[in-house]
Amino acid sequence: MSIHAIESKLIENNIFFVLPSWSSLLGYPTLGRYSNHDVSRISQDLVIFLGGIECAISTERGTLYYLFGLGYYYVKFELQSGIYITDNRQLTGLIFPDFVYDHLATSENLTLETDRDVIIGEKLFKLPIDMSFKSENKITFIQGTLMRNVFITYKDIFLEFMEMIRNPNSFQLDNCGHMLLSTHWDFYNQILISRDMDNKTKTSYLNATAGLNGITIGASQHLNANFTPTELKKINKTISKLKSVYSSIEYDPMFLFSIIENSSSLLKTSEHFTFNLEDDRTYKKMPKESIFISAEKNMNIFKEWPVQLRRQTKEQLESTFVPRETRIYQPKIKEKLEKPSVLKFMLKEEDFELMNIKRPFVEFKPLPYMPQHKPLENLFTLKKMIEENYDIRTIGKAFGVARNNIKKKFLHVNYLWNLSKYANMYHRAEPNLGLNSKEKVELLGEIDNWVKITIEKFENL
Repeated sequence: MSIHAIESKLIENNIFFVLPSWSSLLGYPTLGRYSNHDVSRISQDLVIFLGGIECAISTERGTLYYLFGLGYYYVKFELQSGIYITDNRQLTGLIFPDFVYDHLATSENLTLETDRDVIIGEKLFKLPIDMSFKSENKITFIQGTLMRNVFITYKDIFLEFMEMIRNPNSFQLDNCGHMLLSTHWDFYNQILISRDMDNKTKTSYLNATAGLNGITIGASQHLNANFTPTELKKINKTISKLKSVYSSIEYDPMFLFSIIENSSSLLKTSEHFTFNLEDDRTYKKMPKESIFISAEKNMNIFKEWPVQLRRQTKEQLESTFVPRETRIYQPKIKEKLEKPSVLKFMLKEEDFELMNIKRPFVEFKPLPYMPQHKPLENLFTLKKMIEENYDIRTIGKAFGVARNNIKKKFLHVNYLWNLSKYANMYHRAEPNLGLNSKEKVELLGEIDNWVKITIEKFENL
């Protein structure tokens, strides 16, 4: 059902916004499904969002709050005991109806109770990107608290997210449209995507994943029903700007607060702090935390959680899982992969044959940091990952990152095509599979040759 907006106003608000557990916020509504199998347990379901523009829309059913920018839904889960799988989805928007917003805004804030635009709590971490108007002592305190509670705890996930942003194909609204993580009444606990998303991306994105009720088409219709063409143009322009800023900044992977420090000067706004501070409210206990500027007018209004959306504990949700021995998850193993068209990859048929169908099961390890301007370190990281039995999908992702990084330094080295080949091949592998011994030996040999070529390039500079 489309919603007729009565009032709408976009507000520029560059914020760092993290939900440590999406399921916890919603009261553990579902374990979800993955690859036609029931999920048995969710160990992590993090939402990271680098917001740039927000909005509150008053409707006949209540108020909807929107945050647009660059986002990442990351989930780690089990299908049966001992088999961990990770999945993720990129996001361009969050949709919260008033009852979800109010539940979030009244959750416990662990620190900084007198600083209304900084929240470090049980269900939310939020702060402005530009903190130039704060005292040096307060910034130091925020930095230390955020490092302990967020950046160290979720370091590998943040590094994955930043690499996704750097990927030239990510957050391309012209090709993929919007991806909205929604708790809207009609699309509760779903991601809405655009029908205009290119078919290859759509096929992968629509696959069910843990923690969500579904991923459905409908983002364009929803946005067109609630925003004017001028507003949508401003939203899209803001997302493109954030993509440009966060994909170009340098940051220290051992000190991830540098993401905020190094982007703040590029994302400064004319108004530093726009919350209402009348009557010295900064130092008084307020009914709700100030998450969005657009919610200030509803500061003294509270919407109860709907009875029909029953909340429960994590233990109660996991107790509903009934294992089915006849449905034990196993990655599909084929003697040959489907051969793509010659125009698509231009690879020989044998490049698409599994060298050994008995690839071992391996534990997932997050992608290591790969510095942008050090080609040799990228190659050595690839070798280390192969020797330490990383899963094939992560190795494929590493080949893609290495290709992009090395291309920035040496545009015409002859092994760039090989890096792309392996990135494409391994991206399609089943989860939790490692390379077999034959593949490892041959790959390590190839990389040794690439190292020699790279050293020669350095000598010729």
